[in-house]
Amino acid sequence: MRGRVWIAALALLCAGAVGSSAAEKELDPLLEILIENGVITRAQALAVEAERDRRAAVARQAAAKADQTKAEPAAPPLPIATPAPEIKSAWYDRIDFKGDLRLRYEAFHVDGISRNDQRHRFRMRIRPGWYTDITDWMNVGFQLRSGDPRDPVSDNQSVDGGFSMKEVAFSEGFANFTPTGWLAFTLGKFDPKKKWVVTDMQWDDDVTVEGAMQELTFGPFKADLYQFLLEEKRGGEDAYLIGAQAYANLATGSNSTLTFGAGFDNWVRPQIVVDLTLDGELRGNRITNLLDDEEHLYSDFDIFTAFAKWSWSGSKQWPVKVHLAAYNNTGAAGPGEDYNQGYFARVQLGDYKEKYQPMFRYTRYYSEPDAIFYVFAQSDTTRASDVDGHRFDFRLGFVKKSYFNFTWYRTKPVYGEVPTMDRFQMDYVIRF
Repeated sequence: MRGRVWIAALALLCAGAVGSSAAEKELDPLLEILIENGVITRAQALAVEAERDRRAAVARQAAAKADQTKAEPAAPPLPIATPAPEIKSAWYDRIDFKGDLRLRYEAFHVDGISRNDQRHRFRMRIRPGWYTDITDWMNVGFQLRSGDPRDPVSDNQSVDGGFSMKEVAFSEGFANFTPTGWLAFTLGKFDPKKKWVVTDMQWDDDVTVEGAMQELTFGPFKADLYQFLLEEKRGGEDAYLIGAQAYANLATGSNSTLTFGAGFDNWVRPQIVVDLTLDGELRGNRITNLLDDEEHLYSDFDIFTAFAKWSWSGSKQWPVKVHLAAYNNTGAAGPGEDYNQGYFARVQLGDYKEKYQPMFRYTRYYSEPDAIFYVFAQSDTTRASDVDGHRFDFRLGFVKKSYFNFTWYRTKPVYGEVPTMDRFQMDYVIRF
């Protein structure tokens, strides 16, 4: 009898789970009857009703969750990761444009140069260039410069001629190759200034050479070989220069370096270049080497050079640089045998690359007439070879990438009889 009563109670529980609310306060009537007949106690009836309410709540939660899942759209599948496409830069993104503009006032004082022994003029120079890397081992460059295209040692244009247009010419066009870490070579027309060790007494800063140069570097040791073309003669032999230099770049302390070495230049058929100058086809330096009565060179030019450079950077504002060089022309002949030596010395104190930083520099030029070949030598001394001169420079940094430069040259000949010249230059240089 008692078992049938419990079965009836469980049936009532299941029915209540479907049709009853968890908020009912009174017991189910069936449970009340069972309590009244003494089948179960009220505590047992409350326990049965609590279990029924719990199961009903669980059922409602499951049904609500099922409805929400049906209402939400299915999440899209995650995309499959793919490698980013390689971005190749356009050719114009690899071009480096750089150059400089120089504005100059200069004055001369030479006995007999004018009625008052003075001359004044304004000059300007501009050198825009475009350079680009073709690969990681090859780059090319192109540059234009102001100045007379037939003058290899000056890019200046005088401010005169009644507002006439100024000349601009192609001054650089080259390819540079670096196939290995120890070998680099350059072909075309280029500025070798940073590729070798020379002085501006021997090679004016404005010269751009034509031909080929090879640079071999082995640790601190470097060798430069060069083959420069001077003049091609139709139906005849050409004029050219071949040369080499070897040197070492050594650290002599935590803040100092020393470079020393030697070089040799062999000028082949330099008389052809002399003839170009005499005919007016080549302008720039006048001939200061010794000539015979037929205007032929007495000497050949096989020039040995020894050089040393020392720098100290212990002070950021007052670094020190020293450059020394000596020349001996073993090809000198005739009167030139007694005038075949020269030397160069330069001392620099300070750095003008920051705003208002000053630099002081002194340079000593001494070249007997046949110590060096005249054609590409320093033009501002006006003497090329056959020069005994001094140069004083003061530079002052100004706004970004610009500086003022004040220069005084005092020169006279070693051999010739020409008055002493004083030349003053005031420059403002802007780099871009």
